[in-house]
Amino acid sequence: MAGTIGEELATALLTSPQKDEADIHEQRQRVDLLKEKLRGANSGVNVGVNVNDAKQLLSLADLLVKKSIWIVGGDGWAYDIGYGGLDHVLASGRNVNVLVLDTEVYSNTGGQASKSTPRGAVAKFAAGGKPGPKKISDSSP
Repeated sequence: MAGTIGEELATALLTSPQKDEADIHEQRQRVDLLKEKLRGANSGVNVGVNVNDAKQLLSLADLLVKKSIWIVGGDGWAYDIGYGGLDHVLASGRNVNVLVLDTEVYSNTGGQASKSTPRGAVAKFAAGGKPGPKKISDSSP
């Protein structure tokens, strides 16, 4: 549909590096322009344009902008029950961001001591203090 939307716009949409926030912002602006042009094509303004192709591209236009994928979880999930899945995703080489919220207890149990609870810390279900040391995450980028 480069003939309908313009060769320059089509090339820019397909070759944008999208390496930083400024690049992604520019791509969003190009996608907005693409949508305007496609809506015009759908309304019959451009004679000879395949309306079905324009509708299909309009429905997929947002996929031309790079997405930021975030995985968010607590320390109990990251260190214990969900570690196998988290390890699998990280080993896959996918471009994802991980945010681990270190509450230092298993929050879903109401305060049970976890691997991230510091030694001697008192938690609801560890009133005598935790006997072992806190697990230190050796996360290197």
